[in-house]
Amino acid sequence: MTSDGTKFCVAIPSNYVEEKYRRFACGTNAADYTRLRKEMTNNDSQSKQVRAFSSLRPQHFTDALLMREAKPDETTTYLQSEIYQEETDTTKPSTASARVIRGYYLLDELKKKDNGELEISRRFWFDRVGGIRLARQQIFDNKSAIESDIGYGAIQQFGADRAVSLPVKVEVTRPKEKYKVSLTYQSPQTVTIGQVFDPQVFQLINKWNLPEVKLDETPTK
Repeated sequence: MTSDGTKFCVAIPSNYVEEKYRRFACGTNAADYTRLRKEMTNNDSQSKQVRAFSSLRPQHFTDALLMREAKPDETTTYLQSEIYQEETDTTKPSTASARVIRGYYLLDELKKKDNGELEISRRFWFDRVGGIRLARQQIFDNKSAIESDIGYGAIQQFGADRAVSLPVKVEVTRPKEKYKVSLTYQSPQTVTIGQVFDPQVFQLINKWNLPEVKLDETPTK
C-alpha cells in the first residue's frame, strides 16, 4: 500500500489469497468504501483476510506514527485526569498470571461542535511507572466511539547516532474494521531518520497485472 497523502493504492497479490480475490484498488484516503467487503461474505480465513485488507487506510498508520500536534485553540480544549487499572505484569514470563496495578495520566482532547457542546476527539495515556511515557492513544469518531486504539511499546534509541527515542513496537487496533496490525522495528539503530524520498516511492505500480478497481469511479453501497 502506498499513498501521496490524498490518494492511496493497495495490492492483494495472488500469492496471499485465492485467484478470484486478486485486486489492485485505488481510492481516496478520506473516503469510506464498503464494496470489497460486501462482495466477500464468506467467513473462511481467506475472505476475512481480504476484508481486512480492503479496510486498510494510510491514515490509520500515519495517525499512529506521525501524531497530530496537541495544541489548544478556540475549538480545542484539553482535560487532564488520573486512572489506575489492573493489568498483566509484563515483566513476568508470558506463562505467568501475575497482575499489577498501573497508574496513568490521561489527557483528553475535546473538540467544540457547532452547537457549542464538547466531544472527545483523542485520549492520550501516559504511563507513570519509571517516568512519563506515552503508552496509548485512542482516536474517536463524531459519535464518541473508538476509531483507533493505538498501543506504544518500550522506548529505544533509533538511528546510527541513537539521537531519537521512539517506541520499538506500535500496535494499531481498528474496532469498526475488525483488524489489528503490529509494527515492530527489529533493528532500531539501522533506521534512517529524516531521509528525503523520491516522490515515485509513494506510487504503487500494478506489476502483478491484478484486476484493477478504481474505487472513486465505482458506486459504493
